[in-house]
Amino acid sequence: MTGLASMGLAQISLWCFGLTVASAVFPWVNAELIVLSLPALARSKSALLVLVLVATAGQMTGKCVLYCAGRKGNRVLPGRAGQTLSKWRQHLEARPSMAAVLVLVSSITGLPPFYVMTLLAGALKMNFLLYLTMGTAGRLLRFGFLVTLPQVVLSLFRGGA
Repeated sequence: MTGLASMGLAQISLWCFGLTVASAVFPWVNAELIVLSLPALARSKSALLVLVLVATAGQMTGKCVLYCAGRKGNRVLPGRAGQTLSKWRQHLEARPSMAAVLVLVSSITGLPPFYVMTLLAGALKMNFLLYLTMGTAGRLLRFGFLVTLPQVVLSLFRGGA
């Protein structure tokens, strides 16, 4: 065996973490494709679970960088954009559960794009711990679903066996 398939779990985990951090910051690096490759690299279900957790941690590490960028970047918005952002901030401060649900839905479905939601969460000064909790939960659900989807589809073609 050569390449990633011959590496141990620790090495694959490092690659997975690095790639998912990159995918969080650079939207043209696709986290879903990375996660869909994990079942081929994992030698057991427990190794697959570790890789899904690593992918989630990598993705959220990168998203934390974006959150901080959004938080610092909102100071430079002039005029109408700054006023709109301020209005949204007040709206979400009055309803923090709405912001949490938006982040959770975005991190699970990708709609609205989680990249954009992360920048907005920072710019709107959403509670960081709430953002991190909802984003992590959503990404874990999304990535867990993605690694199980191929097995579910295969079982349907095999007649449910």
